[in-house]
Amino acid sequence: MPPASRAVDPAPTYIDLARSQSTAVKTATRSAPLLEYHLGAIVAACAGMIGEAVGEFQDGGLTPRTKGQAGEFIAELFRLRQYMIVDWPDFDRIARERGVEMLVACGAPSSAAEFLVTEALAILSKIVHDELH
Repeated sequence: MPPASRAVDPAPTYIDLARSQSTAVKTATRSAPLLEYHLGAIVAACAGMIGEAVGEFQDGGLTPRTKGQAGEFIAELFRLRQYMIVDWPDFDRIARERGVEMLVACGAPSSAAEFLVTEALAILSKIVHDELH
């Protein structure tokens, strides 16, 4: 939970992904195949960790815990992309849609969800580019 003293930022970047088992999430992703649901959860986790990292950075420094968890989620997203890309050539579109859908279902404002998912997918894109070259 971000510190209460962050009065400068009226829209905190903290997103409570613990609510991901809520009815809203289940309803929002009910029509998605299970693998797409999982993809959305991983993208949302990556995006949430980016938001948390930004908040920590603004408060004076990124903790090793946040940095480690963010790295683990990005690595899982990379592995999932490698697995899915052959059968789902529109992986990026699906990842974006499901990630935003998951964050919004967890209570994130849609603009924040769009921004954080874009950043998560930009990091993934850089990793994919580095692996190919």
